[in-house]
Amino acid sequence: MNKCPYCDTSYNEILQTGFVGCQRCYSEIDSLKEAIKQMYGDKKHKGKKIKGESGII
Repeated sequence: MNKCPYCDTSYNEILQTGFVGCQRCYSEIDSLKEAIKQMYGDKKHKGKKIKGESGII
C-alpha cells in the first residue's frame, strides 16, 4: 500500500514534505518500510535515558 488508510498520507507526500502523517504510516506504507530498512538496517530505536538514571548521558 502506498497510502496510509488512517491519515490518507501518501509515500510521495512524505518524500516531498519530510513529515509522516501519523504513527501508523510506518506500518501501513510498504515503500516507507523498505526505505527505512535500507537507511537503518536492523537497528532499533532505544531512546534516551534521563539524566541520573545511570549517571551517563
